[in-house]
Amino acid sequence: MRESAPVPTRAEVRKVLEDLATGAVTRAEASDWARPWMVEDARRVDDALVWDALDWLFGADLMTSPAGYLHGPVDFQAWLIEFDARG
Repeated sequence: MRESAPVPTRAEVRKVLEDLATGAVTRAEASDWARPWMVEDARRVDDALVWDALDWLFGADLMTSPAGYLHGPVDFQAWLIEFDARG
């Protein structure tokens, strides 16, 4: 069994949100980054803001059809704005 990575800080989560909103990372990269804490280590995330942001990031690559995404750049920017407003 692998050793668990530390729960990301608010600053680390914000950086991934910002990178997603600016296109510096792809939807898939953001989702893959959030996956360990949403799937394997969910019980370790105590910060509600970090939890919510990880949930957003994990769902960034959800598809509504073979060629359509549920979320897009407007959503990614809104997530970043909400994160900053709540932080």
